[in-house]
Amino acid sequence: MRNAGVPVARRQLLAEPAKLVVALVAVAAAVALVLLLSGLRRGMGEQVTTYLDRQPPVLVGQEGTRDFLSQTSVLPEAVVAAIGRVPGVAEAIPIDQEYAMLRLHERPVLALLIGYEPGRGGGPWKLASGRAPRGRGELVLDRLLASEHGLRLGSPLEYRGARLEIVGLSSGTSGFMTPLAFVSRATLNGLGRAPGTANFVFVRPDSGVPPDALVARIDRALPGVSALTRREVAANDRHQFVDPFSGPLVAMVAIAFAVAILVIGLTVYSSTAERSREYATLKALGLGGRALYRLVGAQAASLALAGTGLGILLAVGAARGVSALAPKYLIAISAGSVATVAASALAMAVIAALVPSRLLVRLDPASAFRR
Repeated sequence: MRNAGVPVARRQLLAEPAKLVVALVAVAAAVALVLLLSGLRRGMGEQVTTYLDRQPPVLVGQEGTRDFLSQTSVLPEAVVAAIGRVPGVAEAIPIDQEYAMLRLHERPVLALLIGYEPGRGGGPWKLASGRAPRGRGELVLDRLLASEHGLRLGSPLEYRGARLEIVGLSSGTSGFMTPLAFVSRATLNGLGRAPGTANFVFVRPDSGVPPDALVARIDRALPGVSALTRREVAANDRHQFVDPFSGPLVAMVAIAFAVAILVIGLTVYSSTAERSREYATLKALGLGGRALYRLVGAQAASLALAGTGLGILLAVGAARGVSALAPKYLIAISAGSVATVAASALAMAVIAALVPSRLLVRLDPASAFRR
């Protein structure tokens, strides 16, 4: 009787295919919802830091700087030059940034406008078409934003009374709520900004100099500035722009987990209750309590793992569908989240198997012979 548990568990699960399919679909839907919601949160975080993640590991702003996306920071060019002379600094890259309300087809669209010095970094990292700006009045626009409004290479844009020409379309720059656009610093300064200043400086350390150590050196050497690692700045930006959405998302994920637990529990419980005479017969034939626990546990684990596998496939397919239909929304399903959900599904199976298993252990074997 030692190995009888698995075949019996399989036979009982497959005895009613329609009920099994409904249970699998319900578990899969709950698992897919968990993965999609967690992937949406992760995708939001990646979009918030999509620009920072591709820049040098140290950011310098005026004193009190804590984040990149909502910080007011002005650094004189003399300070920018002084940053470049701090021991351990391999390269200091000044950039300007501001939120720009662009009018596209008579509709205002907010974008994050980055001003950088061509050839020094801080600009678009991947062009889908065209080229990077070389002179004044030239603009690189996110390709998804351009596609939404029928814009192409050579299309003009009006901003602050100036005419900007699209010379390139960038890829992977949709950002979170605000797509990215790139111009030269000369262009951005000419649009009414104070000349001779920069908003931030990205710093590349010399080989062998840890970013944390360079941050401390810059803070000691230059009063009136704040240096932070890119990791710190990215965490602060995510805290400010993603965390407000986390509460509802976490609540929805918890509900999805609860639904999966209930589906597994109800399916296993109803299957156990409906086949009580079969279990009583097995007990009358000598099947012990531990074997009964293994029997119900095998059913619950099989249901949980099969539903999880189907749910993972559904989530990946849905994420790809969203990427194709609405590419500005990023759903990033990570291997870590898949592993967490799979482990949680096993935990669900153990929890779901406890109640019916306790009922089986107390079942009277004589009930198998009563009418």
